[in-house]
Amino acid sequence: MRHIWSVLCQHAFEDKNSNNYSLIDALYQVSFKGDILTDRPINLHFRHHIVSLWCRKDDQDQCDYPVRVRVIAPGNVELRVSAELTVKLSEYDNFKTNFSSDTFPFTDTGIYEFEISYQQGGEWIVATQIPLKVTHRQPETEEDSESTE
Repeated sequence: MRHIWSVLCQHAFEDKNSNNYSLIDALYQVSFKGDILTDRPINLHFRHHIVSLWCRKDDQDQCDYPVRVRVIAPGNVELRVSAELTVKLSEYDNFKTNFSSDTFPFTDTGIYEFEISYQQGGEWIVATQIPLKVTHRQPETEEDSESTE
């Protein structure tokens, strides 16, 4: 199986007639501000998709492959493994997967990696990693506002 591309985006719409996706608001960084709990990870309400295109390596490659996404936080800490999807190359020459979520596990400001991998022969093979820079800022206090005037 060949991994062709993967995109992390905020919106993904599939055209049922053409079987193509429109990927809107590709993401490479997000930031938020506000008070957060010290007990982490916390789930931020943040809608996102990871759409990937896969195809057969050759005409003989007519297998189905489990695919998953792992979220790896700064410090190389695994936070979440998504549910598995199946790439059905036994039925199609190419196949798209769409992992979507309404939440994001936040631990600290830094680079998070979305690791996309597939299973072959009982082993997970990493196809790609998509970085996302996540920045948290504390809310401004009245003191901060007054000192800037």
